[in-house]
Amino acid sequence: MATIYKKGKWAISGRVLPRCRTTPKVIDQLLEDGTVIQIDHDQKLSPGEITKLLCGCFRDALEQGGRIVLPALNETGRKVCFYTRNISHLGGEWSSEKKRIQIGEDFPRLFQQNLTNGAETVLLGIYHYYPNNKSGVVLFVCFSSATYAKKHSNNSAAHVHTIDLLNAQKHGVYRRLDKSGNEILVLDRTNFIKHINFLRGTEEVDSVKKDRETLDYLGRMFDSMPRRLIGIECYKEMMAANDTQRMNQAAWEGWYPEFYLENYLTAHPTSNIVWWSKKGQGKLDFDLRFPYCKWFYGDVKSDAKDKDVQGNVKDNVDILVQQNNGRLWYIAIDFTPDRDANHGYTTTLWWNKRLGKTDKPMSYCKRMKYAITINRMDVYEITTNTIQFLDIYTPSPCAGKDRRPKYKIPSGMKEYLRIYQRA
Repeated sequence: MATIYKKGKWAISGRVLPRCRTTPKVIDQLLEDGTVIQIDHDQKLSPGEITKLLCGCFRDALEQGGRIVLPALNETGRKVCFYTRNISHLGGEWSSEKKRIQIGEDFPRLFQQNLTNGAETVLLGIYHYYPNNKSGVVLFVCFSSATYAKKHSNNSAAHVHTIDLLNAQKHGVYRRLDKSGNEILVLDRTNFIKHINFLRGTEEVDSVKKDRETLDYLGRMFDSMPRRLIGIECYKEMMAANDTQRMNQAAWEGWYPEFYLENYLTAHPTSNIVWWSKKGQGKLDFDLRFPYCKWFYGDVKSDAKDKDVQGNVKDNVDILVQQNNGRLWYIAIDFTPDRDANHGYTTTLWWNKRLGKTDKPMSYCKRMKYAITINRMDVYEITTNTIQFLDIYTPSPCAGKDRRPKYKIPSGMKEYLRIYQRA
């Protein structure tokens, strides 16, 4: 039976034992159907219960030095050593969705010892909530071991949020980056076993493996992109390619990354990504499709620093995500603008002249960018669970015609939807 722990005292089923001065805090808890409730307290597994849980997942598990260890399955695999902690509320007055594991001062030493011996250290958080003591939710959270091994302070913490647990409970697998760039991988029991066995030498769960391959590919694409883009030079590239759609757009800082990625895909083909924008006319209006999963698409976005990320037409996203339980990745290029007004409107005059706008040489001058400095690339994932965190806006009318409502990622929600980052 799981217990509730608060301020150094054990309590059972929320009842505080004598001499326990602090009442356990009611916080977010997750039910099997994905419902989030706030009527109960933290539940923690005892060391013996954790051992029983892990041994139930892996029949060849061994107990060594007070830790669960798994042998490698073949010559290509690695031995795995678990450093396991319960997931609980962050404490104090923090809001109810914030959770963590506490990492002891012995973790850096264990990590280095395992590294020397060729073993993989898995920094594992276990979320457990059984409202009736018979059935409930158990999720496994793998944190970035190498990152936390560098922190030598006593009792440091690794954070996770209710939204991360909710996504994994719904989909079996959920990955994102926290605000410090550390990967959080949340798994249900089935995918946890597959993931750990991949480290030991067997095949990884396909969606995790393919996602990683695809994100690595996008990372290599981003590495090849110049960090400072000059507007006139970008226009010249698009004009040389006779890309009439993009070269005619004033907001080149948003269209050029699309142009660059499409050409990169042509030069470096991969079976994991298909350029969809032109091939998919009359279908879902997104830039990319990821063929290894059904109903999985992506779109390239420019992302002015500290601003909201403007998304796609609401109806289009709803068909994908709400009606078909699909996934949407926004590949957002974060940049700092250098306005054309600071350069004598050089880009504005050149662009309007090339397009033959002799009667309107200063068209779009107030918003034209002379150049942009690229800071990083972020990938955000939208699913049935995370779409609720998007906002809806209606773009300004274009050529006198009203435009359809669109979704956007509020700047304050970027942290919770980000699954990958490359600087």
